Amino acid sequence: MGLLTQAGNAVDAMRLSFGAAAQLLAETDYADACPIAMVALEVAGTNEPLRRTTAEVFTSWTDAGTGVFASWGYPADVARRLSIAFILALEGAFVLARTQRDTEPLMVAMSTMIDTIRAADADRP
Repeated sequence: MGLLTQAGNAVDAMRLSFGAAAQLLAETDYADACPIAMVALEVAGTNEPLRRTTAEVFTSWTDAGTGVFASWGYPADVARRLSIAFILALEGAFVLARTQRDTEPLMVAMSTMIDTIRAADADRP
């Protein structure tokens, strides 16, 4: 969530975050992504202590993201939804990008998140 705090607004944060993720994957020949997601996918149904640990990490990310979106003026419920959507988009894009060896999923996820943010902006008073 650190990159989110480096941007002045939610749209710029999406560009920065997804752009950095795409650059990292390309630079590492698609080897690096989110180790927490990989562990969660592998052990969620078979290892309760590791499932709880990965859940705690994702919860901490959700909470941190919620705080960042709230700092940009989104109501708490919207900030939480945007935070969860960001994590979903990023993690899903990592899986597709790694398997396809292409950054296109990250760019599509970024565009989708920007559209989601703009829709949330349109709903704000």
